This record gives sequence, structure tokens and C-alpha cells, in this order.
Amino acid sequence: MEVSQEYLDANRHLLQGKWWRIEGDAGITVDEGDDGIPDAGWTKKDIGAWMKEKGLAVGGYATKATLLKSVNAFLNPEPVAEPTAEVLEEEMAETPTGDE
Repeated sequence: MEVSQEYLDANRHLLQGKWWRIEGDAGITVDEGDDGIPDAGWTKKDIGAWMKEKGLAVGGYATKATLLKSVNAFLNPEPVAEPTAEVLEEEMAETPTGDE
């Protein structure tokens, strides 16, 4: 039996179990934090759309978990270590001055 996505979304709780096989379900995005940031409640399609909106690359075969890792890396970038005075002194000592 073929039904609309709206019908499936409204009656999903009735269609669970071994008697039903649901194919072609787009799913429902539920924003767990209600913050507009992708999380486990989002569908893969919606996560990809959010990433594209932010200018991030979305791989065609990426899993939902991979996309969420990319979102996390985008939102929480690794801090760039600032060089310390000792490192700068070492680099200055190694740089040829032209007097050699």
C-alpha cells in the first residue's frame, strides 16, 4: 500500500513492528535542543542541507554519523596553538642571517 509522507508521519507509531515494511520514508527531523544545530534527531537529508547552507562539503555516501562529526568539527574547530617565545627564539637561531 502506498501512502503519502504526511500520512506516514502522522501514523508512524501505528506502523511499527514486524508486520510492516516502510520503504522510501523521508523521516522526520526533530531538533532535540531546539537550537537549529544538527543532532541525532535530524534526518541525513536535513543535515546535508544545513551543511550546504554553511558552505561545507557533503559526500554523497556519507553516513549520518559522519555528517554529524563534520558538523561538530565545523562548530568546534581545533584550537591553533600560538607559538611560544621559546619556539620563536629557536626559529630565529636556525634562520640563516646571511653572515655565514
